Amino acid sequence: MTGLLDHGSLKFLDLLSPKVEAAFAAVEQCHTYQDGRTIFSTGDEGDRLLIVRSGAVRMGRFSPSGRETILAVLGEGHFIGIIGVLTGRKRTQNAVAVGKTTVGYVHKADFLTLMDVHPEIARAALPATLSRLNVALNMLDDLRLLPLPAYTAVFLQNMLEASEVPGMLNWNQSELAIAVGTSRVSMGKALKQLEKNGLIVLKYGAISVPDEQALSDWIDAARAEHLSL
Repeated sequence: MTGLLDHGSLKFLDLLSPKVEAAFAAVEQCHTYQDGRTIFSTGDEGDRLLIVRSGAVRMGRFSPSGRETILAVLGEGHFIGIIGVLTGRKRTQNAVAVGKTTVGYVHKADFLTLMDVHPEIARAALPATLSRLNVALNMLDDLRLLPLPAYTAVFLQNMLEASEVPGMLNWNQSELAIAVGTSRVSMGKALKQLEKNGLIVLKYGAISVPDEQALSDWIDAARAEHLSL
């Protein structure tokens, strides 16, 4: 899996001035992880902010039965762990490197000091965090209202925003099933339905979206239909 899943949320580093970004670089400790290596696990202390410097980080959770759900795949420029740093809470998700990934660690004390010196950090952290909250609320609403094919289409649309190749998603059926939180069989049926409707083309280990506007229009129609029920 090489595709990102940030749902269009704002990147923290994009909201900082070069001066403040350099201040972060001066205090952070960078560590490089190979593909598949665990960066942190649920229950770990949340006393450090993580900044993705290269590669990507897969965020997820495991159910009591051992079933994984992928919540996001965050690429360069995103931060991770702001809630833990500000509240003292422990990690509530697992973080795993996707490809060779470099992460910058900023200790809580350093982050708070930087925030006192540079108020723009708070002005950047707030919209970056709220954009993720907005995404989560929208996805929750879609999950409640939409059938699986339409909900899957929403996921695909969100991933297109971060795709390196326009209209091409490097996700396979099993990975999508984990991300959406359904079985591989159910995901296969949903994807086949979208392909039958001419919205996607299934490829080996990837999904092509030939007409992004058509996919968007179909999602809007599905939302309108189920909101009226």
